[in-house]
Amino acid sequence: MTIEGGATDDRVTLADAYALVTPDDSRALYARWAATYESDFVGSTGYMIPDRVAEEFADVAGVLDGPVLDVGCGTGLVAFALVRDTAGEGVDWVIDGVDISPQMLAESGRKRRPEGTPLYRRLLEVDLTTDLSLRSDLLDARYAGIVSAGTFTHGHLGPESLSALIQLGRPGAIFAIGINAEHFQSRGFAECLHDEVERGRIRNLAPCIVEMYRPGSEHEGEQAVVAIFRRA
Repeated sequence: MTIEGGATDDRVTLADAYALVTPDDSRALYARWAATYESDFVGSTGYMIPDRVAEEFADVAGVLDGPVLDVGCGTGLVAFALVRDTAGEGVDWVIDGVDISPQMLAESGRKRRPEGTPLYRRLLEVDLTTDLSLRSDLLDARYAGIVSAGTFTHGHLGPESLSALIQLGRPGAIFAIGINAEHFQSRGFAECLHDEVERGRIRNLAPCIVEMYRPGSEHEGEQAVVAIFRRA
């Protein structure tokens, strides 16, 4: 886009994110967006899905005996909300984060817990469209919980990637996966999750509808499904 005076407006928008097609598109966009994602997007739009996913997960998880995987962790908003909102409850979350963008991972790596220690135990660059069965570093972790916000949406991941994630949780692992509601409907996530229940791979499926943006946002009224379930 060219603005008055001939300068180029290189700001990234939600429309840009929704228009992504390939993993390389994602890497290129988030390389540009990482440093300003929280100020230019989260702060200005009142985006609150990371907070809602963390809230729903904490309500079900209680105190877990094992690590949590933050899928598509971006700048670390889900993990930050989880640690912030459960401070003082005696929960010592051990959290790993994965994302396709090294620049976004660098932003996550800067976040700290209240006591000053790193928010994440480890951060890994992972393309979630590839074969996760080849990632022994993730499979061997035996995750007790898996969370995600902002990754299952237009231009990003579909239900096939959600099915692939199940193998990363140990039996009984709790999942809280935020999925854009329009994307959920158009891509057949409900059918995918029902099939996983029927196949005996997951149980206790309890999807809930939440608002994606705070009141007054230009995107007010857009919703997401937070799919809560356990690995069987």
